[in-house]
Amino acid sequence: MRGLLRVALLFMATVIVGCSAETQPAPEHMSFGVLGATCASARLTALHDAGVSVVELPLAWDRYQPGAGRVDHHYVAEVRERLNSCREAGMAVVLSPGLHYPPDWVRGLPGGVLRGSGGGAPEDEGAELVFSAAARDAAQKYLAIVASDLGFEGIAAIRVGTNASGELGYPGPSDGGNEREYWAFGDAPQYGIGLAEGVAPSPMPGWIPGSGSWHGRSVTDEQVQRWWDWYSGSTVDAAVWQISELRKLGYQGRVHVPVAGRGVLPNDKAKAIEGGLDGRANPDGAQERGLDYSAQFAVLATLPGVDVDFTGLDDVTAVRAAAAVPRQEHCLPTDTENVLTDDVSQWSSHRYTSALARRAGLGLVGENPGPPDAPFTGGSPQSHSLAEQLRTAPGYAVECGMTMFLFGFEEDLFEEEVSGVSTEDYKEVIQQLKPPPQH
Repeated sequence: MRGLLRVALLFMATVIVGCSAETQPAPEHMSFGVLGATCASARLTALHDAGVSVVELPLAWDRYQPGAGRVDHHYVAEVRERLNSCREAGMAVVLSPGLHYPPDWVRGLPGGVLRGSGGGAPEDEGAELVFSAAARDAAQKYLAIVASDLGFEGIAAIRVGTNASGELGYPGPSDGGNEREYWAFGDAPQYGIGLAEGVAPSPMPGWIPGSGSWHGRSVTDEQVQRWWDWYSGSTVDAAVWQISELRKLGYQGRVHVPVAGRGVLPNDKAKAIEGGLDGRANPDGAQERGLDYSAQFAVLATLPGVDVDFTGLDDVTAVRAAAAVPRQEHCLPTDTENVLTDDVSQWSSHRYTSALARRAGLGLVGENPGPPDAPFTGGSPQSHSLAEQLRTAPGYAVECGMTMFLFGFEEDLFEEEVSGVSTEDYKEVIQQLKPPPQH
């Protein structure tokens, strides 16, 4: 296995150099880590030996606060022990507060669940932090408890997101609702009932995307554009709100905003607006998810210490882009200038999204999707296996200018017979990409 991996790494390096002569080894300040850390002593030793220096520690809100006004102190003690173990091992920690795992009592609050344009409610979806004042109040109190219980020492970054995957955006178009479901149709966004402070209600209450009329009049492109800007803007504003709450609590470190896919491409958006968001020019379902990265990254760039965390390095779009002629998966130095003018339809998601982030002046980190047959990884029959992701994704992170790569997931590195990867394999990848320290 490891011999084959070494051959594959050498082949990968040859391919990258042949396709992108600007690719260089990882800079000294780049760090390699894992997602889903357990902070178990034996694992920390093996990870450290592999060259891992950062771990993502996930929390679960539903376990932390299983009841309103109640904290599970056994769970808090478990989390504190894990965090201390990682700190003592010299690992930097990326903390995931777990707002995307809300307890049932939060989902039961007024407006605590998103409502779709077709009347649906997302299954197993996170709390409604985009519009609901009650859900935001509960989340703010939870974050304050976490800050008090755990502190921020040794925390390299904190992740913020708005959907069930912990990423930026609304649920997918059919996540528990009807096909092509948009998710801003509760009382708060539509009528201002229970609306969070500082959040704007719909500029067209009652209008449903795809409808050619509103209040008996034809809908104009300008009105559709205004509605879209509100819909997509509201979700990034929810991420900004979380960042603001963390700063109020005294956190001054980096903030990671996980994103997946490419969002709505510029040419597709123009066509979609002309069609009243009726489903045209929507190949990735990004319209329903409210993903307009060019505009949203501009908002995030107004805040200090924010990194875009691309969660799909070597996803299925990279596989397809690698098969294009010429190949379209590699990040190039010219991408930042060309991303808004070139035909980017065949670019890999990581290439396009990284270029937008760099253009906005945001930091960049990344991670591979994880096992293609696992939930929330976006896997398909075309997806690379986990072993193939380990061979390619870290190299993409380097050439796209990312400062951190997180492998998904720690568990898989310690179940080689099932996953096909190990800490020794990860070690070889890191040694291949990272130059030895200068003395």
